[in-house]
Amino acid sequence: MTLVATVTILGSLISIFDTTIVQVAVPSLVRSFDTSLATVQWVSTVYLLALATVVPLTGWANDRFGSRRVWIASMAMFLFGSLLCGLANSMALLIVARAVQGIGGGMLLPTGQTILAREAGPGRLGRVMAVVGIPSMLGPLLGPIFGGLILSSLSWRWIFFVNLPLGALGIGLAWVVLDRGELGVPRKLDLIGLALLPPGLALLVYGISDFGDAGRVSPSVALTGGLGIALTAAFVVHALRAPHPLLDLRLWKHAALRSAQTAMFLYLAGTNAVLFLVQLYYQFARGDSAIKAGLLVAPSAFGAMLVLTTAGRVMDKRGPRAVIVFGLLMVTAGVLPLTMIGPDTSDVWLSVCWFVRGVGVGATATPLTAAGYAGLRGHEIPGASTLMSIVQYVAGAMGTAVAAVLLQRRLSGFTDGGGVQSLAGLSDTARQRLAPELADAFGGLFWLAVALSVLAIVPAVMLRTRAPTDVERDGTGASKAADTLTG
Repeated sequence: MTLVATVTILGSLISIFDTTIVQVAVPSLVRSFDTSLATVQWVSTVYLLALATVVPLTGWANDRFGSRRVWIASMAMFLFGSLLCGLANSMALLIVARAVQGIGGGMLLPTGQTILAREAGPGRLGRVMAVVGIPSMLGPLLGPIFGGLILSSLSWRWIFFVNLPLGALGIGLAWVVLDRGELGVPRKLDLIGLALLPPGLALLVYGISDFGDAGRVSPSVALTGGLGIALTAAFVVHALRAPHPLLDLRLWKHAALRSAQTAMFLYLAGTNAVLFLVQLYYQFARGDSAIKAGLLVAPSAFGAMLVLTTAGRVMDKRGPRAVIVFGLLMVTAGVLPLTMIGPDTSDVWLSVCWFVRGVGVGATATPLTAAGYAGLRGHEIPGASTLMSIVQYVAGAMGTAVAAVLLQRRLSGFTDGGGVQSLAGLSDTARQRLAPELADAFGGLFWLAVALSVLAIVPAVMLRTRAPTDVERDGTGASKAADTLTG
């Protein structure tokens, strides 16, 4: 059991780490490829969109090929994509390589959870999944720290190359310790949904990015954005009618799931926006090194770990609403001071803000996920899990894209239209001269994260105010799912 858990958690960790570890390397990528921030943000965004694309295919693939084969094949593709990323000599190739990496990484976490659930059995399921939940939450927080450590002595390429020995170790262990898994009866794959949703989301995000570069609604922006909206809308119509859609949107009839996912989307969009912005602020506006920029956000991880288990216990006794609202208020309180940031704001104060925000993350992320399962029947839980994963990845992609677009436009006003590219070549003297304007530019954008966190409170207050009663635990699977996710 220990070896199985080690293998699956290793795969989950490297996949999750790569959602944020790249953010600390954005300044290096801007310098290396001499391109706009709106283009570089696709290194993060396309990875999240690729993850979202393959998550709905996980159940079908496990039934068709077996979980062991799927896990090993996914890891192999993830490593191939990592190798391509490290060798990329153009931004276009790097973006394509990140898509390959995301397609491989997207199945690692859900397939690993399936393997662990089968291995643990009902008696140990909650404890095992609680262990899995910790790296799932802390991975995005720790990614910038490890990225900073790598960039302190190596080039940005090693952010991707470091995956290779870890992934190879995982494949070797998986070949030895994982069972082949029972083959199921795969249902018919929703090819229409697969043809509508992924390109629709990609074109929609591309339209946002293109708008940031053009600064106006050009024909290209109208075409890509409009087509993205049309394809996404067509998928919604299709999903509400198809017997086995790629995503079962009919599950949104459950108020708890609807409220939880809406709050999750807003919260994660704000989270990815602030993580993206703060790395650029530290390195470009303050001239900090990548390692210092990563370490300055480390208190967030400590704050999250401090309250993680307590939040789960309180939720079990009193229901999710109070815990999640408290968490979102703490997230807001941690980010709000960043809107008033100045060129001389102390690192100690910034660390305190990130610690407060981390406390909020620990009280929000896992309880919010668990709250979405309230009232679901057992057969609805897999579909809800897929839907939640898609919402999380798309929220991250949207938050990053919007933050990059707004920052590019905001900075162009006092960098002669050069935006972030101009910041990459600033001397220390020029940076000090522009420090007040840079602080004001970034501070104004942190309001985006504050607004999204506050908006997330609205659907959060609609969640149940108490823990489910014994009558409500009558075989629906909802309480069991919540217990599983909160530990």
